[in-house]
Formats: sequence, C-alpha cells, structure tokens
Amino acid sequence: MDDPTITVATLLRKLCEGMSTNPDGAYDLALTYLSENDKLRSLIDEGRSVKAKERQLCQKIHARLSKVSARDADKFNESYGKLKDSFVLKQREAVLSLLLALSETPQNSESTQQLFPVPELAVPNSKVGPSTAASSSSKSTIGSVSWSSHVPKQQGSSQSLPSTISSMGQQVALSSNDRSSERSCVREALLAVSGVKARCSSSWPRPVQIMYSRIAHLGFLHDRLKEFIDPSSGLMPQGLMGDGMVTFIRDELTEYFRSVAVLHSQVCEGDGGGGTLRRVCVWAQEPLHRLTWLANIAHTAHHKKGGELASCVHRFVRHGDERVATLARRLLTALTYPLLLMLTQWLLNGEIDDPFNEFFIESRSGVPIDRMWHDKYRVREWMVPSFMSREQAAQILATGKSVVFMREACADEPAPADHCLHLHDLLQAHDASGECRCTDPGDGQERATRPGGGASTAWWEAHGLRAAVGAAHEAAAARLLAALSTHHHLLDHLAAHRRYLLLAQGDFVHHLMTLLQDELSKPATSLYVHSLSFTLETAVRATNAQFEPPHVLARLQVNLYPNCDGREDSGWDVFALQYRVDGPLGTLFPATCAARYRALFTQLWRVKRIEHALHHAWRDHTILQKRLRKMPEVWGLMRRVSCLRAEALRLCGALQEASFEGAEAAWAELLAAAAARQHLDRLLALHHRALDRHSIHAMIHHTTQELQSYLGNVLNETLALRSFETTLHAGINRELERRDQLEQLKTERVARDEYPISSADEARDKEKRKIFHQFLANRKADLNVWARTYRGHVTTLILKLALHTEVSLQTLAFRLDYSDFYKRGDAKLHEPLTYQHKRLSEIGLITAKSKLINHTRKK
Repeated sequence: MDDPTITVATLLRKLCEGMSTNPDGAYDLALTYLSENDKLRSLIDEGRSVKAKERQLCQKIHARLSKVSARDADKFNESYGKLKDSFVLKQREAVLSLLLALSETPQNSESTQQLFPVPELAVPNSKVGPSTAASSSSKSTIGSVSWSSHVPKQQGSSQSLPSTISSMGQQVALSSNDRSSERSCVREALLAVSGVKARCSSSWPRPVQIMYSRIAHLGFLHDRLKEFIDPSSGLMPQGLMGDGMVTFIRDELTEYFRSVAVLHSQVCEGDGGGGTLRRVCVWAQEPLHRLTWLANIAHTAHHKKGGELASCVHRFVRHGDERVATLARRLLTALTYPLLLMLTQWLLNGEIDDPFNEFFIESRSGVPIDRMWHDKYRVREWMVPSFMSREQAAQILATGKSVVFMREACADEPAPADHCLHLHDLLQAHDASGECRCTDPGDGQERATRPGGGASTAWWEAHGLRAAVGAAHEAAAARLLAALSTHHHLLDHLAAHRRYLLLAQGDFVHHLMTLLQDELSKPATSLYVHSLSFTLETAVRATNAQFEPPHVLARLQVNLYPNCDGREDSGWDVFALQYRVDGPLGTLFPATCAARYRALFTQLWRVKRIEHALHHAWRDHTILQKRLRKMPEVWGLMRRVSCLRAEALRLCGALQEASFEGAEAAWAELLAAAAARQHLDRLLALHHRALDRHSIHAMIHHTTQELQSYLGNVLNETLALRSFETTLHAGINRELERRDQLEQLKTERVARDEYPISSADEARDKEKRKIFHQFLANRKADLNVWARTYRGHVTTLILKLALHTEVSLQTLAFRLDYSDFYKRGDAKLHEPLTYQHKRLSEIGLITAKSKLINHTRKK
C-alpha cells in the first residue's frame, strides 16, 4: 500500500457502494462515525482534502471552459459525472491536474498548427446572450453540487435525501445495464476479429460503436489477407517467391489467430468480467497496424512475380515507420530466399533453375556456340530487384556467363573456381530449415538466422554484397581471360588481325601486292583461290611474316568476294585476305566482326593499291625519263604529270596515316586490357571501339557515309591518272621505238653508202611526228580536264572534312591542305578552314540544337 490515504478512502467508498443503495449517504455517515476515532482522524482529513482538491480542479476547468463555450462546459459536467460512476479510472485528481496543465500550455507554435490543425473554438462575448449565461451558471452550479456530493451536509440537507437516494439507485441500475451491454459488445467484437460477420447494434452508445468499428476492421483486413493467399481467388502471386510471400502471410495469420484465442480465453473468463471493450480496443492497435500494412503490401503485389514482387516489397523497407520497415524487411527476406538459391546456382555453377521465370537472367535456346556470349543470356530489366543496381546485375550476368563459357566453349576442367572464394562468405548454403550460418566478427561465434526473421542483416542488404559480387566478377573474368590468352592465344590473334587484315605489316603487304599485281589485273572470273594461296605463302616466306607462330599462319587465308551488281570485276575488286577463327575466339570475332574487317580491308586495300600503282608509275616515269633527252616536246607534259602524281601520292599517304593514327590509341588500349586480363565484355567494347575508329578514318562508318562517296570520287580520279600515265607512256614508247627504228635505218643505209632517208621516208616521218604532236595535245587537254576534276573532288572532300563533327577528320582536312594550296584555288575554303567559321558553322548550330533538345527532355 503505497498511498494509505487514498487506499482507505477508496476501500471505504467501495464498502458503502456494495452495502447500501445510497452510497453517498452511507459514505458521509461512515465518515461521521469514523471521525470520532483519533487514529483515523488524520487520514479522514487527508481524504477530505483530496476530495476538496478534486472539486477545486473541476471548478477551475469549468470556469475556463465557460469563458470559451458554454456547450463545452456542459459536456465537461456530463463527462465528469460518468467518470465518477466509472470504476476504471482511480486517480481522478491526477487526471484533472494533467488536463488543466495541458489547457494552460501555449498552443501558438507554428509547426504544431501546421501538423495538427485545431479549429478555433472561441466564441465572442458579445454573442453570448443572457439566457445562455444563465443556463451556464445554473449548470455550473448543478455541476459543483454534484462534484461535492461527498462533503458533509449542512442542516436542512436531509430534506433532499430521498431524491438523492432515488437518483443514486437509478445510476446503479444503469451501470449494471451498461455492464451487460458491454459484455455483449466484447463478444461481438471478438467474433468480428475472428472474421465472423457480426452487426453493430444501433442502441449502443456512439463511443462504443466507434470502438467496435475499429476492432471489427481487423476482421476486414483478415478477410483481405485470406483472399490474397487463397489459390481460388486468382490474387495469389505465382512462382517460388510468391510462395514465400504466401507462407509468410500465413504464418502471420497463424500468430494472429493464436493471440485472438488467448484474448478470447481471458475475456470470457468469469462470464466476461475479465475484459472490457476498451481493453480489447487497446490490444487491437498492434494487430491492426500490422495487418493494415500487410494488406497494403499484398495489394501492391497483385499479379507480380520474381524481381517485380521483390521490388514492390522493397519500397516498404524504406518506410519512415520503423515497424513497417521491420515487417517489410522480414517479408522481403522470406520471399527472396528462392532468389538467393537461384543466384547462388548461377554464380557458382552457371546454371539457371527458374521454372516460373522469376530470375532476372534469361536463357534462350537455339543459340550457336559462337554467339553464346552475346545472345544466349540477357538481363530482364523489369525483373531486376530494386535493391540491386543495374551494374550489379550486369556483373552477375557476366560472372555466370564466364562460368558457362569456361565449361562449354573452353572445355575447362571442372576444378574449383577462384571466384567461389569471394562468394563463400556471402552466399553460403542454407539448410532445409532456412537458417544461414553467419560468423560474428566481434567474438567469432556462429549464429543462425532465418530468412523470415532475425535481427541480423539479410543477404540482400549485406554491406559486402557489392564488393563480393565485384570481386567474384573480376576473378571469373581473369580466369576466363587467362584461359583465352594461354590456351587459345588471344593476344596473337588480335595482333594478327591488325597486321594482316588492317595492313599494318608493311613489308608483307607491299611484297604481296607486287606478286599479285599481274594476277589481279585479270578479270575476276579467271582467278582461282588455290593459285592466290600459293602466292600468299610465297609472300609470307619472303617477309617477316615467316616468324609468326604456326597457329597464326594456319588461319591466314585468301578469299574472293565477287560483287553482286552485275558488272564485270577485276581481281583487285574481289580479292581479300581472311583470318579464320573458331572455338572460343569466335565470341570475340563473330560473323558481324568478320564482315567489318572485310569492309575495312577492302577500303584500305584499295587505297594501298592506288598508292602502289602510283609508285609503279613513278618507276616507269623514271625509266622513261632517261630516254626523253632527244624528245623535248614531252618534257613539260611529263613534268606536270609527275607533279600531279606526287599530289595524289601525298593524299593517299595522308589517308593511310590518318587511318592508323586515329585508331592507334584504341588498339593500344585494347591490347593493354587483354594483357591485363580484364573482363571479356570490356574487351568486346574496346574491340568494337577500335573498329569504329578505323571505320571513321577509313570513311566507311555510318556517320561518314557522305564522305565515303566523296572519297570514292577522289580515288577513282586517282586511278584515272594511273590509266592516263599508262596511255601516255605507251604512246611515248611507240614514238621512241619508231624514231629509234628510223635512226637505225639511217645508220644501215649510211653503212651501205646510200642516202640516209628518202623523200617518202621524210614525208612519212613528218606525218608520224604530226600525229604524235596531236597525241600530246590531246593528252594535255585530257590532263587539264583531269586536274580540274580531281582538284574539285579534293576540294569538296576537304570542305566536308572540315565541316564534320569528328575532330580527327577536321584535323585531316588541315593535313590535306597544310600549305593552303587548295584554299588559294577555291574561295569556298576560305571560311570553313578558319576558327571563326567553325564557331558559326552548321556544327555549332547542330550542337546547340542537340543541347537544347537534351535540356528540354531533362525538364
């Protein structure tokens, strides 16, 4: 007994209520008799002081409410009367003190008014009528008399004793009726909580109906969850992860039923006297909160499965309410347990066990082995869980593909992989009960946690998930690249593609072109692969290519690709070198990559052939120049032809130099990545980038289609120059042979003591010289036309290069006209080759337009 005063007064009050029909009168009479006892007098005085203090507090609260609204004051009197008749609350004086203190607390906080808006209840004094004031005062008087009913009566108070006794009897009868009604409400509420349909009686008081409705809402949530996990409803999620969610909800409902059963036994104990509707309502708060959020999560999970389902639940993990976040975390851990098993199987063994298509990695059948890395496996973007980034999904995909590639393409021995060591601590094997053994770094003890619960960190939110997946990815990629580099000679094949298909091995290309010059000048229909292959072997043995490894030389072959446009081709148009790859290397060099290499070889071979033809023309010109000492009429023409040839040679050299320099950095990065054994996707991207750089500078890329046509015009005109020189040299050689024969005839006639030349021979010689001079005049005219056409095409090419968005192609434009030769000959090049024009050209306009579009999209 902590407070003897209140305990004695309370016991005395209970005794009077149990033994008398007029508890107040009996209580006053008992106080009168007990006051004669000196031992209890002090306790009685203290009890009276408590009653007086309670009456004082009621008067203060009533006065404060009367200033605001008379209606509120009346409601307070009614509520206080019910409070006095109630046996639930014992410390009435403490509750009244708290209410008075709360009313005196200032409520002018700005943030409080915003979060909890309170309507203005103040009533102006001018609007309060006299009748209202009178009624208020009368009600306050009545209320004060009722609050002080336990004070000893004055003389004459016995006249009102019968009415007081009758009113008290009515209150006791009403109290008993309320108790029986409350017991029925509790029974109905328990039935509603269990999912049984029950009706709320309209005769119940409004507060009871509100509490009943709040409790009965548990039954509605229970029915929603039961419908969600019912297979016949069509709402139950499919798949293994859906089964995990259904199992978790079923366990929650089982626990809920157990709590309801325990509550039912406690409430019904002793004919319902052990529990009240308010106690049931207080108990229902926690299940109501839990089932409400479970129903919300289940509603968002309709018709979803796999990673989509996990993403829906993961959104609730970031909820601000810690209870909701904990519930969602336990649910997510339970339903992602099948995902953990599939992820472990994929990362460690490269196998997909996904009967319901829930895994975010998809396997497609019917894909050939050389396209396995590119097409067989892919990520379902919509199935990637939200707790996993796209980068992690790509790493997981690449790790599993590396395992499959090593097993199927590389025929690797089934030895323990290095990447398993990084995943051992994270993706440990779970036992049949779903427990995961985790080692505490603090004390080194092993603790078991279940996927559906436990305070430990779940696998999907583990701090080392990203690092472990990244380390496993790096280890698997390094192992794969080590196998490709060691057993399949990846670096040698990359270098061989660059040397022989992209014509980087200069001595081999020059010697091969020299050997094939006569053969490829024939029509394409008269060529045979076996004869060209023999020439290829001869070129290999005569150059540094002979020092290549055997596995490289065995793959270098000759192929003929005739055009399908119906025109008659020469050997130069259909000849191509081919580098055959198979096995795992087919992943890095697929058919599409071989087509790109063939296109690059064709373009580079064409430029190289033109350069070789011009060099051959220079050699013929040098040989012929020694015989032209007695033919001064051709000196000017030959000098101009030599200048134009040098101009075309410089253009071909600049094109080849730009092509190799532009892709040199990309190839160096590719070879360095292959030597460092980076992951295969990185090598594929670098290889694709290197081919793109080559294609751009060879002007066969999709972004340089316009330049390709202009470059083709320039190359065609350059070939026309070679044809022009061949015709010119042939005409000059014929004239030289005729003159040599005439001189030889003169010498023979002089030796026979005859006239050196007759009149007929002289007339014939003049006619031949006249024809030759006409031939030279025609060739000069043709050369002038060719020079104008060629320089016009070159000027247009330089202009388009200067206007291109690629900076290296703009640099090529300056390189082709470094001496401003073409700029002086054409006014169109005056502005495009200046910095000011570049700022105001269409490049700047296109860039500004693209920036504006991107900015608008971001908004």
